[in-house]
Amino acid sequence: MKIIINESQLKLIVENEDKNKNLIDLTGVYESGVSPNKWDDIFLLLKEKKEKKGDKTYDGYYIDEYVELYDSDVTELKYLVKLGDTLDLFRTPIKSLPMLKYVGASLDLRYAPIESLPVLEYVGGSLDLDRTKIESLPMLSYVGDFLNLQYTPLSYSTTNEELRKQINVKGSIFL
Repeated sequence: MKIIINESQLKLIVENEDKNKNLIDLTGVYESGVSPNKWDDIFLLLKEKKEKKGDKTYDGYYIDEYVELYDSDVTELKYLVKLGDTLDLFRTPIKSLPMLKYVGASLDLRYAPIESLPVLEYVGGSLDLDRTKIESLPMLSYVGDFLNLQYTPLSYSTTNEELRKQINVKGSIFL
């Protein structure tokens, strides 16, 4: 069986392979029902144990699942770097995702008080930031479906054309 991929797909695979080498998989933690407000603490504990052994430490964590946290009380996920599927944070008090770089499917942050996504590079599906406090998306290069920026500070300071120059958006852009 032959698998054919293009150059950009190969680049994505190689980049993500390297990024995952220093990430710890917390998928099981999510699946076990542990509160998302404890995920960063679990990560720090595991990182500390590895450091004490003298091993190379972790840079962050990833979850390879569809993560539904809408209407939860999660306020930050400081060390979350990668989501293999969708991350749904609709109507949460989330304020910080400072290390999130990659979301395999969609990211929903509607009605959340989040102000920035400083290192977000890739969203494989839709990116819905409606009614957030997002002012810029400095590292974002790809959105696989629609990009919704309605009622955000960014929606008042940019145009559809400017966004398309910066970000490869495969679907519609809503300002």
